[in-house]
Amino acid sequence: MNLANISINLTKKGKTKSKNNKFFMISIAVILVGIAVFYFYSGDQAKIRGLAFGNEIQSLQQDIHDEQSRFISSIAKWEEKTISDEEMISVGESHISEFNKLLKKYDELQPPDAFIRSVKLLKLSLEYQIESHEHRLEWMKNGDDSELIRFQELTQLSFEAEQAGLKAFNDAKAGIQQ
Repeated sequence: MNLANISINLTKKGKTKSKNNKFFMISIAVILVGIAVFYFYSGDQAKIRGLAFGNEIQSLQQDIHDEQSRFISSIAKWEEKTISDEEMISVGESHISEFNKLLKKYDELQPPDAFIRSVKLLKLSLEYQIESHEHRLEWMKNGDDSELIRFQELTQLSFEAEQAGLKAFNDAKAGIQQ
């Protein structure tokens, strides 16, 4: 081997190293860009899922509120004696049945992790509410004041669970919006 051949071989190796370095650097850049895109995309997807879930839970809460309002309206009519005890008991049983259907909707929800606690609390609130209304109906049927007391206790527990659920929901929502 002469000096010219050695010089040519060194030049080829230098070009090969240079090409390998460029390829390596481009590969790293592509990987970093891919990671950044995935990170921001997944963050955006989490926000979208959170907002969609927020709409679902608000709709469910509105359905619960509407059913509760109908029941309260019937109680007012019953207290005014514009509907009979039998009619009120029938309305109450129908109301409890409707609440049980709404309760099942909580199990169909697929909340993002940040909202799981709020869903559990809101579901617990509705469970307390159903039980309280069952006690109220029993009081209407038999006049047992202990049923009315239990109704009032469960109504308070329902309210507290709902308030805690709404706070947990708003806290989770604030975390997603940041």
